[in-house]
Amino acid sequence: MKFYRLLCLLGLLLAFTGCESISDRVMERFDQAPLQSRPFAASHATVYAAAQKALKRMDFMVTRSALAQGIVNARSGQRDTAKFGSSRQFLIEVHLRAIDDGHTEVGLRLSELLEGDFKAGATEKTIAKHGLYDSFYEQLTQALREAALGAKP
Repeated sequence: MKFYRLLCLLGLLLAFTGCESISDRVMERFDQAPLQSRPFAASHATVYAAAQKALKRMDFMVTRSALAQGIVNARSGQRDTAKFGSSRQFLIEVHLRAIDDGHTEVGLRLSELLEGDFKAGATEKTIAKHGLYDSFYEQLTQALREAALGAKP
């Protein structure tokens, strides 16, 4: 009987060894990166249309958009990786917030979906720093310039 108690105690001790480092990895997995925001001198509706245009120019497909809520979601096409049978895809969330009359803040969050040769499906990871953030803001600025030129007689 004492042997079984000792065995259970050792099992519990092994089970809880390293829990502190595991919790950090689990929290990192589910922690979302904050939105990367930039202000623009344009109305909410103008920025909304320009954001959709910018995403389409970047070869993203708009999957959800709502002007009243100020949300535009898009995804890229699936791209092959170096490993056979695996692929990745990018997801972009655009959040628009009217600051005041004629000014809108654009928040952006980028996630990456990785699908490997395992049956668990795709895993999503939020990316805090990536070149797609700058690319989107450049395309958005260009689309806003074009909208301003088209609006003037």
